[in-house]
Amino acid sequence: MPLFPFTRKNKSKAGATAGTGGGSAAVLASRFGVRRGGATAGADADAKGDEADHRSVPGKAGQRFWDRVKPRGGRGKGKAGNPFSDSSELSLLGLETEEETGGNGRKAKGPARRARPSPPAIAALLLVLAMAGVAVVLAVKGPETVARLDAARGLGSRIVILLPDGSPRFAPPATAAPVEEAPLDPVDMPVTLTPSRNDMLVERLRVGRVPRVAPDGTTAWQYYARPFPQEDQRPRIAIILTGLGLSHAATQAAIDRLPSAVTFAFPPSGQDLQARVDDVRAKGHEVLLAVPLQPAGYPANDPGPNTLLTNLSDEENTRRLEASMAAFTGYVGVTSRTDSGTAFLTQRDNVRGLLQQVHRRGLLYVDLWQVAGSKGSAVAKELSLPRVISDLQIDRVPSVIGIDAQLAQLEQLAKANGVAVGFAEATYPVSVERLSDWAVGLRDRGIVLAPVSAVVNRQADR
Repeated sequence: MPLFPFTRKNKSKAGATAGTGGGSAAVLASRFGVRRGGATAGADADAKGDEADHRSVPGKAGQRFWDRVKPRGGRGKGKAGNPFSDSSELSLLGLETEEETGGNGRKAKGPARRARPSPPAIAALLLVLAMAGVAVVLAVKGPETVARLDAARGLGSRIVILLPDGSPRFAPPATAAPVEEAPLDPVDMPVTLTPSRNDMLVERLRVGRVPRVAPDGTTAWQYYARPFPQEDQRPRIAIILTGLGLSHAATQAAIDRLPSAVTFAFPPSGQDLQARVDDVRAKGHEVLLAVPLQPAGYPANDPGPNTLLTNLSDEENTRRLEASMAAFTGYVGVTSRTDSGTAFLTQRDNVRGLLQQVHRRGLLYVDLWQVAGSKGSAVAKELSLPRVISDLQIDRVPSVIGIDAQLAQLEQLAKANGVAVGFAEATYPVSVERLSDWAVGLRDRGIVLAPVSAVVNRQADR
């Protein structure tokens, strides 16, 4: 059955040919009921094209159709008078012209048509734009919003809710008591010691300046002492470092590494002793004078010049002692060199003569307890001389294990007796190293490091 029943069945061959020559416009016109100009249209129909048929569309329906499909922009007619010469417009209607198909049913190659974006792509683009807009607004309004939130949070703390009688509904929050800072440990106290020489405490002799008691009763051991809070109830440990001044490197290492509460002992012999003592005191260290005393095996074992000997008179030993005292100023007391005294300290008469001069000069005495049978502590008590007694030698075994063991024992003595005193040799680098590390955690163990003047007369008699 023909698709278009209104086509005349008895048209002639020529008419059929003419009808076919109308092209796709004629087919379109016939679908919408357009009357053709005549059944026997000839070659003139091909020349005029479909324009006459189009104009013959009856009624307003046809007119509206051509208004919709006529070329935009007033473009002229295409080939053969076809008003649909613009293939892009016909493609909107799903139609093709012979110009596009080439007359043989095949599409001719032409310019590529622009692809339109799909609805999902458009939606995604709009979403991205919306999110970018929100980010911009937040960036601009962010600080203002934060400020408003902070103001709103603080507003609640300032509002006081009252009861009918006018009293506050909620009690005001309790104010926390200020945290008291821990008192500064004496080890960490910044200390500026007095000058190393006070002319009121110095007597000028032929051998040099030696200490004396000032006219107002001030003694050298009190004036040159490092300040220490005597009300501190913690166990105290005093450390005395001996052998200083003999090696510049060892002395400087001790000054740089050890806490200022450690007491330094200098012998009377050495170079630039006063300058070294001044440096040590500038760091806050107390200073002792280490006097050479006769050792066992003398003279094969000779501690040096001006050694006090047991076979000398008290006057000669006093002269030698004054020569040693004149080596420098600024010390709080006298002790013996660690390589001497093993013979001299066992002789009570010799020890008494020595300690009488120490007491007369306003100094304290430190008994290093280097030999069994030493009379130093007992004679010092008889003379009411300020005294300190050493409990042990820290580096008796100069190794890490040996020193740590002695330091642990020193802590036990301090906790048991309230006071402990130890000494070490500066000539052993390991001694300075271990003392430096040990002193760091001493406060955490409930013990305070004290200068030697802070433990005077605090030990039991021996």
